[in-house]
Amino acid sequence: MKTKNFWAIAALTVGLTTVFSACTSNDPSDETLTTTAQDEVQISSMSDEVITDADEYVNVILITPASAPASEMQKVTGPKGATVTVVNEGNPFPKLITIDYGTEGITGKRGNVFKGKIIIRVSNFMLIKGSSRNYTFENFSVNDNQVKGTKSVTYNGETNGNKNWTVVVSDTIVKATDSKMIVSNSTRIRTRISDNDTPAIFYDDKYSIEGSATGINAHGVAYTMTITKPLVIDGVWPVFVEGTMLLTSEKRSVITDFGDGTRDMKATVTVNGVTKTITLRK
Repeated sequence: MKTKNFWAIAALTVGLTTVFSACTSNDPSDETLTTTAQDEVQISSMSDEVITDADEYVNVILITPASAPASEMQKVTGPKGATVTVVNEGNPFPKLITIDYGTEGITGKRGNVFKGKIIIRVSNFMLIKGSSRNYTFENFSVNDNQVKGTKSVTYNGETNGNKNWTVVVSDTIVKATDSKMIVSNSTRIRTRISDNDTPAIFYDDKYSIEGSATGINAHGVAYTMTITKPLVIDGVWPVFVEGTMLLTSEKRSVITDFGDGTRDMKATVTVNGVTKTITLRK
């Protein structure tokens, strides 16, 4: 039975390569609003990818019998080469798991390079209702974008036969390109809606995501974001394939639409009635 991959989301940032599907706007505030939406998608995708990648290591640890007594440290090599340190704070839980990707970095399945450490406190096996994982970071980065803050994932049980988790994130990203900061605080519900008829394989599952966020974009402007139609991630496809989000900043709004479920790299953004087709990129 698959037990752990609750947040396998694709890594994506919205590019500004556009094909216009309506009249374009020359209002610079429209472009700023689109950039704000881009910032939110970028920080969301980084957060999702961090949890997904760490989850792969934690899965291996939790199915490996612990030979060390409580409070004694174990070190193992993770599935992709990172060094994993485990401290058994109880018998068998809680566990404190540190994943060290090193200073040179290790590339994840979606092509992102992780450096530094993720520190995770695991309360129990994930499919026990109420179990949680809490994440902090030490000198950690994704593609040289520094990641700071905290995350928590809690298993809620099943709703209408579908397993779901609450993910609470407080993130700060320092961008590698210009050292500007993006801040995002979000609460989301992640629901597994299909196992792709491969119950022993977790990475090809389909999930829907609901929730909202507040934040500050790279220009220091505050915004709010609400998922207005559940976002859908389809297995290992690197971007959302369906769903919409509404982002509002300074009394102006932008709608991002990820499509109808087709596996492509396109989305649309609509500002002030003007719609652009944009190309999504990792």
